[in-house]
Amino acid sequence: MKIVHGDEQPVVSGRNTRAGALDKRYILTGDAGSLGNFVFGLYSQTGDFYSPRHHHNFAQWRYQLEGECNFDKNGVATPGVLAFIPEGAYYGPQTSAGDNLVALIQFGGPSGQGYFSQDQVYAAFEEMKKIGHVKDGVFYRNEGVPGKRAMDSFEAVWEYVTGKTMVYPDAPYADPVMINTANFRWLPVDGLWGVEEKAYGTFTDCAFRSASYKLEAGATFTVNGRGIYFVLSGSGRLEGGTYRKYTGLLLETGEMAEFRADDASEILLLGLPEIAKIRRPLPDVDAVLEEDLARA
Repeated sequence: MKIVHGDEQPVVSGRNTRAGALDKRYILTGDAGSLGNFVFGLYSQTGDFYSPRHHHNFAQWRYQLEGECNFDKNGVATPGVLAFIPEGAYYGPQTSAGDNLVALIQFGGPSGQGYFSQDQVYAAFEEMKKIGHVKDGVFYRNEGVPGKRAMDSFEAVWEYVTGKTMVYPDAPYADPVMINTANFRWLPVDGLWGVEEKAYGTFTDCAFRSASYKLEAGATFTVNGRGIYFVLSGSGRLEGGTYRKYTGLLLETGEMAEFRADDASEILLLGLPEIAKIRRPLPDVDAVLEEDLARA
């Protein structure tokens, strides 16, 4: 279990493999190198931000807090829109309509390819400036440098770090799932006074959920299940401490935590796949052949 107050975290600028300005406030992170690694935080984009149409070998949740973000054919994220972008699914191109703020979590998904830590990505990105440059979210190799001349900037970083060719997972959904949370009803949670829920769905074969919870002042709510519980409004007590707007709670499988609302509160659940349900990557074929030859 981890509890972090978002308003206490420093703003990090300049870490951007895309075009334009992007400030980040990291709130919660996972364990680098693990199948379930993730990073969660608040990302502030300006009107010059641009990302080309692309896809990833990890999954992500994006909840629009302020302003608008345009995903072209996938729609426009206005405040209250929650987007689930699965592994392998193309989205964008992405542009900002003025300044905007999004709560974003990127995480290792069901395919088992994991997720690089931000330190890994940007350390590699700095090294790669010696062999090429990025323009509009695309990495271009310098003349004479071996490798594909132009490619998606994150894909280029991944291949630089691993020394392998990126193989994208088959997308479980053809497109990002854009959820207009305002169009869901608040329904009472059985057996709990002062607690209501908007249930947005259960996703992939790992069966992780997303929902919002509304607590009246004086209500108590115990949460469980692997995921991020992010406070959108209100304040109260949480596991011997306090919570307030932009407090983030990470629960791992088997953990529980209790919210006690001092005033009306809204909490967003961004579910994460249980580690035991994530598919383990297939063994490296070359390594297996080498072992077989060594035994022969």
